[in-house]
Amino acid sequence: MVVAFENIPELCSGNVLFQSVRFGNEPLSEFEKFDQQEFTRDVHIEELHYLYAIIEEIRKRGAKEYYFKPEGPAKALPRVTELVKNRNKIDFGIRLYCILVSESLVILLNGGIKTKRNPRDCPNLCTHFDRAIKIAERLQKGLKEGLIYISEQGIQLEEHVEFTI
Repeated sequence: MVVAFENIPELCSGNVLFQSVRFGNEPLSEFEKFDQQEFTRDVHIEELHYLYAIIEEIRKRGAKEYYFKPEGPAKALPRVTELVKNRNKIDFGIRLYCILVSESLVILLNGGIKTKRNPRDCPNLCTHFDRAIKIAERLQKGLKEGLIYISEQGIQLEEHVEFTI
């Protein structure tokens, strides 16, 4: 599957460039798909507001490691606090998978409501989680091999290089 990186202009700031990915000819990026999900339970709406507040903090202060929950080579937002855990007794809350490239570059992917402790066992998240891991691993490999580089515009591919997972 071919992956294209694209900026999310409405989230970018002088401190942080936010990007997402688009698979093949799909009309929406992964973050746009996440952003269009409807969360109906009050507790999930609160969690969603919290997640977007964290993104706003990242825009202002930079993408510090402490904002993110480690998920192997990928990350998840938000790092869930005890307050959020105590309010949500239904499930494990909302997760947005992402890749922390640097304090000034974050790739926002997709996510949803986590219903199982292990995201690979969660029907809402298993595909998003696996894709986040694959993209992060492929990105690390491409950076190491010099086929991918980071510019002021974000992730860039060397000429004639196709990013696939």
